Amino acid sequence: PTYPHWTPKKPMNDKLLIFEDTDGDGKADKMTVFADNLHNPTGFEFWNGGVIVAHSPDVIFLKDTNGDDKADQRTTLISGIDSADTHHTANSFTLDPGGALYFQEGTFHQSQIETPYGPPIRLSNAGVFRYEPRTQKVEVFVSYGFANPHGHVFDKWGQDIVVDGTGANPYHGALFSGHLEYPNKHNRPPQVYQQRTRPCAAIEYLSSSHFPDSMNGNLILANVIGFQGLLNYKISDKGASLTGTEMEPLLFSSDPNFRPSDLEVGPDGALYFTDWHNPIIGHMQHNLRDPNRDHEHGRIYRVTAEQRPLLKPAKIAGEPIEKLLELLKSPEDRVRYLARIELSGRKSEEVIAATNKWIQAIEPGVKDYDHFLTEALWVHQQHNVVDVDLLKRVLKADDFRARSAGARVLCYWRDRVPGALEIFKTLAADGAPRVRLEAVRAASFFTVAEAVEIPLIAESLPMDEYITFVRGETCLLYTSPSPRD
Repeated sequence: PTYPHWTPKKPMNDKLLIFEDTDGDGKADKMTVFADNLHNPTGFEFWNGGVIVAHSPDVIFLKDTNGDDKADQRTTLISGIDSADTHHTANSFTLDPGGALYFQEGTFHQSQIETPYGPPIRLSNAGVFRYEPRTQKVEVFVSYGFANPHGHVFDKWGQDIVVDGTGANPYHGALFSGHLEYPNKHNRPPQVYQQRTRPCAAIEYLSSSHFPDSMNGNLILANVIGFQGLLNYKISDKGASLTGTEMEPLLFSSDPNFRPSDLEVGPDGALYFTDWHNPIIGHMQHNLRDPNRDHEHGRIYRVTAEQRPLLKPAKIAGEPIEKLLELLKSPEDRVRYLARIELSGRKSEEVIAATNKWIQAIEPGVKDYDHFLTEALWVHQQHNVVDVDLLKRVLKADDFRARSAGARVLCYWRDRVPGALEIFKTLAADGAPRVRLEAVRAASFFTVAEAVEIPLIAESLPMDEYITFVRGETCLLYTSPSPRD
């Protein structure tokens, strides 16, 4: 109700709502207010038995401790998020497989976040934040001149796509998430595909065996002007990066107020999306108090494939750790995603002990073994437990996608893994372009001059446009004025 801007003297009483289908007919018939007295909650994600919510200028943690489906615990996690323009404020909350939370903001914003680890983290005029809830570390993941980024999702192997919502421009996160000193910005990377319409409000991988094989794994994009519906892209590997091909749209509407604004695959394999249903969606073209702004209406849609059975939702809440680890073998991205969230609320020492037993019991060479090994590594990362031996096993995996994921983990463990710089020199000569790209990206995070050897090693092998771009961004760090000089 307070969007796009709170009216002084009126209560801030936005809400986080729970909708339930209690009789199994595919329609919600019960609504519960989980939390109220919120200010423009433009993003949220589950973690550690509760919910992390944008509550500008803060990011807060809400938790129900007595089981009545109402939040009775509220903790401030982050302060200093710019709230001047809610159209551009913290959005697209998502977790990577290693447990870090990402959210982004658009141009015009000036955010400054205090952390326990050193000077304030500053971001001007758009970017993506990376936050580790367990360690309270905050950093700028992407510093780039977005107009208004909306949409961020990770695939099965931890590769992410970030969309600049205003133009619906899709970018591979690995290309422009190397370290830069404030206030420098990355240059524009190659796009994953050339979009034909705009703007984008959210994205999701349709990882669900309920849908036909031809659609399973496709990137679904919510478009809200001109073409008002869900676009559909087939994503595939291309050299060190990704590429996409537009397929037939999933759905569209002729209703001029139809505004699909968020989407996610549910535990039953169906695709759920919200329709903001508003005649006015601009923030500069219309008065903030324009009476035509609709504060009352909206819908949640459920999309299923005709004549195909829905999936039986996996048991997750309250399940033993051992059963949750078995769910990390699921082919459904959201099942693994939710299992990791459930594991985030368990005692780390118990989770790690069970994970080590779980991976030891899997016979090397079985189908998807490299992915299981990578999932085990991500569990360690999520619980902030460095296992160098497990990391080295992943870095020697047959599947280059596992090695690439391992390189990303090493980047964030670089100060706790002996000889990390030498390992990256080896990865810079890997036979797979994406592994080399991850090594070149990681070089930007080191503060010693020797790190410049990593992009030089990568140059000794064939370069594609993606490695060439990241090499340029990494070397920019060593030529731009910064506190490292």
